[in-house]
Amino acid sequence: MKALKTILMAGAVFAGAMWGSPDADAKTMALLVGVADYNEASGIHSLLGPRNDVSIMWRALKARGASPDDLTVLTDHLPTSPDFPVAKGLPISTNILAELDRLAKVAERGDTVIFYYSGHGTRQPADPKYLQDEPEADGMDQVLLPADVGSYDPIKMTIRNALVDNTLGDKITAIRNKGAFVWAIVDACHSSTVTRGEEVVRSVDPATLGVPDTPTPAPEASRSTERDGTLRAAVEIPGDGGLVGFYAVESSDQAIERPFPGYNMPMVGDDPKKQRMGVFTYLIHRALTENTASTYRDLAQQVVAELSSDRTGGKVPPPVFDGDLDEAIPGSTGDKLPNSVSGLVQDGKISFPAGTLQGFEEGAQLALYAPGKVDKPIGHVTIATSSAVDSTAENIDWVQGADQISNGTIAAVVTEPAINFRFVVAPPPAGDLTDAGAKAETASAIDAAFKDDAQALGVSLGDAGNPDADVMLRVKNNRLWVVRSDRPWVTTAGAYDETPSIALGDGPEKTGAALKTAVWSLARAAKLLRVTSAMEPNGGEDDGLKITASIARSPKQDDKAACSGIDAPADAKPVDLQPLLPAAAGNCSYVDIEVTNDGDLDYYVAGFYVDALGGVSAIPANTAKRGCVRTLPAGADKPLQFRFWIDTWDEKANKPSTVGAENFVVLAVPKLAAHEPPRLCALTQPTLQAMQQTRDVEIAGTRSANQKLASLIGNVEGGATRGVSAAPETDDGPKMTGRLFVFDVKP
Repeated sequence: MKALKTILMAGAVFAGAMWGSPDADAKTMALLVGVADYNEASGIHSLLGPRNDVSIMWRALKARGASPDDLTVLTDHLPTSPDFPVAKGLPISTNILAELDRLAKVAERGDTVIFYYSGHGTRQPADPKYLQDEPEADGMDQVLLPADVGSYDPIKMTIRNALVDNTLGDKITAIRNKGAFVWAIVDACHSSTVTRGEEVVRSVDPATLGVPDTPTPAPEASRSTERDGTLRAAVEIPGDGGLVGFYAVESSDQAIERPFPGYNMPMVGDDPKKQRMGVFTYLIHRALTENTASTYRDLAQQVVAELSSDRTGGKVPPPVFDGDLDEAIPGSTGDKLPNSVSGLVQDGKISFPAGTLQGFEEGAQLALYAPGKVDKPIGHVTIATSSAVDSTAENIDWVQGADQISNGTIAAVVTEPAINFRFVVAPPPAGDLTDAGAKAETASAIDAAFKDDAQALGVSLGDAGNPDADVMLRVKNNRLWVVRSDRPWVTTAGAYDETPSIALGDGPEKTGAALKTAVWSLARAAKLLRVTSAMEPNGGEDDGLKITASIARSPKQDDKAACSGIDAPADAKPVDLQPLLPAAAGNCSYVDIEVTNDGDLDYYVAGFYVDALGGVSAIPANTAKRGCVRTLPAGADKPLQFRFWIDTWDEKANKPSTVGAENFVVLAVPKLAAHEPPRLCALTQPTLQAMQQTRDVEIAGTRSANQKLASLIGNVEGGATRGVSAAPETDDGPKMTGRLFVFDVKP
C-alpha cells in the first residue's frame, strides 16, 4: 500500500547501525485518528472499529511510557472514563492537518512521532504535479477519508477534504526535518466496498465519490531541483529523522474490521458483535503488549506470526511494512544483540531477512535468543539454504530447559561462519620490520585484530609478504599500510590514490582496532562484489527485468571543479555500459542506470556505490531511510533510475576523493509473498578515506559524490509496497538477480 509517499532524505546507513540511542529527554508523541461516522450525503457507510482502535493504541502507548499529554486523539463519541482517551476534536481534515503542523513545530531531534489512522480509504488519479521516482503500476494516489470528506472536485482533481498521500508526505517530512523519527500506521484500504456478515471492509469505491476511473496522464518528468508541490525534505539539514510505515494491506487489498468481544476491555459497544476493531490494529496491539519486540522488524514479524496462526477470526490479506525496520520501537525494554538478525519461526523452520552477503550463508551456525533476552541462548541451528539476501534454517537444537518458540520471532547471531568466502591478509614482509618498536606493535595489533575468529566471516591471515593475498600489510614511515592486491602502494601524502594507513605509536589495542576496521571493510565490500558478479542475469530466467546503463563526461570539466547541474552534460556523448567491463571515468562523469520491469512479478531493487576504499553507499541516498530498497511493480510504465556523478575532488575539503577501480551494484529481489523487505542497509559502510594521511575530514560514510546526490535525485518519492506473509518459500520460484558495473576512475 503506497499510503504515504514521503521523502526519505539521508546519507548511507552504516552496517548494523541504529538511528541512535534514545535520549533521556526524548518524547513519544502521537496523533491517533479514528474516523467512524461519515456524512450520510457522502454515501460512505460508517464503521464501529475506529473508536476502539484509537482507544487500545492510546492504552498501549501509555503502558510503554508515553505521557498522556503527548497523545492527541481525534475521534467522536468515546465514553467518559479513565479507560478511554479524551478526544481533542473531530477527525476532520482541518483538525488532522493542523495537528500534524503542530507536531512539526514541537518535535525535537530524537523524539518519536506516531501518526495513526483508522478509517476508510480510497484511490484517485495521481496528481500530475508530483514527480514520482518510485513508479506506481496503477497510476493512482492513495487517499484517507476524514469525517468531512466530500465528493470529487473535477476542477482541482481531488476528493474534497480528503487526505492525499502526497499531502501527508509533506506533513511528515516537516516533522522529520526536525530530527524526529516518524512511525506511520494506517489501518485502511483502497479497493471496492464489500461487507460480508460481521466483517466490514474499510474502503470506499472511488465511483461513490465521483472519482474518474482513468488515471491522469503523467507529464514529462521535470528535473528541476525546486518543484512546487513535490515531496521534499530540507536537504540542508543533515541527518533528518527516519521513517517506518505499518500498513494494513497492499493498495489492491482490503483492510478488515471484526468483532473482538472482550479483548482489552472496556470497549465501545454494548453488544459483543459491535465490539469491533481493525484486524491489523488488533495484531499490532497484541504484539506491543507482549513487550518482547525490540525493533520495528521484530514487531512486524510478530504481527505476521500471529496473522499466520489464523487466530483473528479468518484469513486477511498480508500487511505491508516499510522503512527503518531495524530501529528501536518506543518503550522497548529488551536489549538488542550486536550483529543479530531477527527471524520468524514457523513449522520448525526459521526464515531470516539476511543471507550470504551478511554471513547468513549455507553451513553457518547460529545461536538463538528469545526476543529481548540477551543473557543466554535458547538454541542453536545451522543455515540450510540461503540467497544473497535471505536464508532459512531448520532442525533447531533447543537448549534443555529453555522455552521453545514454535511460532514467532527469534534473534540469531552467527557463531561459526561458513567458509564459502575467503579474504586473505598477508602480514608485512620481514624487510619492513627493522624497527623493534614498530615490529612489536604491528605483531600485537595483528593479533588483536584477528583473535576474534567468530567475526572473521572468511577473513584469515596468510603468509607474511605474500603478494597474492587480497590485502598485504606494509610498514613504512612509522605507519601500517593496508595495500590491496589490485591497487598500487602509494605513500605520498595527499595523492589521489594514496593507500590507507594507520599511524603507529598509539599502542597495539588501538592500532589493532583500526586495522580490523580497515580489513573487515575491504572484505565486506569484496564479498558484495564477488557475490554480485557471480549472479546469473535475471536469475537465469526471461522474467522481463532489464537493466541498462550509460556514462558521459563533459570534455570541458576541470579535474578539481564541483560537479554542477542535474543532467548529463550537454556537450557529452553517453557511452553504453556493459556489466563487468571496466569503463573509463573521471571527475564529473555522469552515470545513468535504468531498471525496467515488463514481467509479471514485482521486485525490490537496490543500488550501491562501492568506492575504491571499501565505502558502500546506498544510491539514491534517500533509500537508506527505507531499507535501502525501492519497489519496481510488474508492468510499471516508467523505470527506476539511478543517476549520479562520479566525483574525484572533494571541493568542500579542497582535497582529492577516491580513485581507482570503483563499482556500482544493482540487486533485484523478487517480491514474493514469503519475503519481508530485504535487510539491505546492512551492506552499507563508511569509506576508509579518513585513513589517508592528510584526509582529516570525516565523510560520514559516503563518498563525496553522494553529497551532491541531494540536488541530483533528492526530491524523490517513496512508498510502502513491501507485503509480508508467512507462506513458505518455494525452491522453484524466480531468483534474485544482480548487475555489477565497473569504473576505472582517474583524476
